Amino acid sequence: MKKTIILLAALIISFSAFSQQRTRSFMGWHLAKDAPAKLNELKLNLPMTIFGSSPEISYERILNSDISVGASILGSFNIDNNPYQVIFTPYFRWFFGGSSTNLQKYGAGFFIEANGAIYSQQVSTNSYIGNNNTSETKSEVGSGLGMAIGWKFLSKNNWVGEIYGGAGRNFIKSDYVAVGAYPRIGISIGKRF
Repeated sequence: MKKTIILLAALIISFSAFSQQRTRSFMGWHLAKDAPAKLNELKLNLPMTIFGSSPEISYERILNSDISVGASILGSFNIDNNPYQVIFTPYFRWFFGGSSTNLQKYGAGFFIEANGAIYSQQVSTNSYIGNNNTSETKSEVGSGLGMAIGWKFLSKNNWVGEIYGGAGRNFIKSDYVAVGAYPRIGISIGKRF
């Protein structure tokens, strides 16, 4: 009994003595002691919102100095400009730093992105029966995987600006869309909080 009490006391003392060397953790990813307290971002894709009548909002979580995960959702108001009605895109980003000032910042600089998408799009079909030509518009659902590259800038006031471009391939085949692709482009602006 004495040995057990002495062992427990030694464990408690050692845990309290080394508690200052622990790092913050989020889902198994360890953040350094000097990690910023603000690790969440909310962004708006400006060109898609202004010119495409399709607002795209993104949320991103910084997991480590060079890794982040996030998701964006785009909804289209004008199908004539954008055939995609809704696109949900989860993504994983790996940052490589940038200029000497960006190398000191978490989740900033040049990045490579792996993404997936689930989307709904309008597909037009034409049918020829004798001399009659009929046109029909259907809503099709697709999903796929893709990649993008980009650059993220982080200001001292935690404002975020990024530019990225890429695409993904549709893996769902249907009668109307044999092989399709979805775009992954944007110039986003937002705030880290």
